[in-house]
Amino acid sequence: MKHGANVLVLLVLLAASSGVQSAPIVGASANTIPEGTFMVDGWFLVRDFTWAYENSSESWTTLPGNTSETATTFMPRLYYGLNDWLTLRLGVPIEDRYRDRPEYDDSRSSTGFGDLIFDPKIRVYESEDGDTRAALLMGVRVPTGDTEADIALSDGSTDVMIGAVATHNSGGASGHVCVTHWLNGENEWGFDVPDLWVGTLTLEVPIDESWKLLWEAKGYAGSEDATYRRIYACPGISWSGERTTVGVSALVSAYRDGDTAVSPYDFDWAPCLRVYYRFF
Repeated sequence: MKHGANVLVLLVLLAASSGVQSAPIVGASANTIPEGTFMVDGWFLVRDFTWAYENSSESWTTLPGNTSETATTFMPRLYYGLNDWLTLRLGVPIEDRYRDRPEYDDSRSSTGFGDLIFDPKIRVYESEDGDTRAALLMGVRVPTGDTEADIALSDGSTDVMIGAVATHNSGGASGHVCVTHWLNGENEWGFDVPDLWVGTLTLEVPIDESWKLLWEAKGYAGSEDATYRRIYACPGISWSGERTTVGVSALVSAYRDGDTAVSPYDFDWAPCLRVYYRFF
């Protein structure tokens, strides 16, 4: 896992966005699953970092020397329809992190469970024809990862998320707009990580009964004076069967600016593979 290719495996369009800054782009929708049913998904993300934010120059620069930074996450998640308008979701990631600094003869890695995320979705509106829906999102990230590993698998903070999402279907195409706000708690080292706004915009355009083009963008913005901003674009294509959806796309970093209080590292691009399976 130390030098893997940049590959992501994640869900698509029935899931609510978790809003975590390290998470890949997700086509968040206002859909919920039927009462008493289950769904599973997982995403797998390998980030090969190429940029770091320098406080002294207040700008992004390439990593110094031959420094190598990678972080791999596998996030399996389970969904349950408590009723037709409330879907529960629980995920516990497995993290693998690696750092190599040849000039300091320093190479280290850590592997283990990361922070548990519980983020249910409540559908609050559906039009008579079912083409327009709206939902509220909420969630909590619990610091279950090891903060004392060679490379910390958690920052030790408990974080809360609130948000809203809207979905509209027209002529086979679907559009989704999702906005969430993460209230980040104090981390293991006594620093109160700035809160974060996350926005996702997704458009699905049908090619035929099974195939769709995907056009997605996801943006982050810090909520304090030390403003953090990042935008990713993610064009791609998806295939849907009776119970399974798989999508392939290219995750591209379109803009970066900010402060290390949120995230000091960035990557340029990564191919993306998405999948989920419904038990109904």
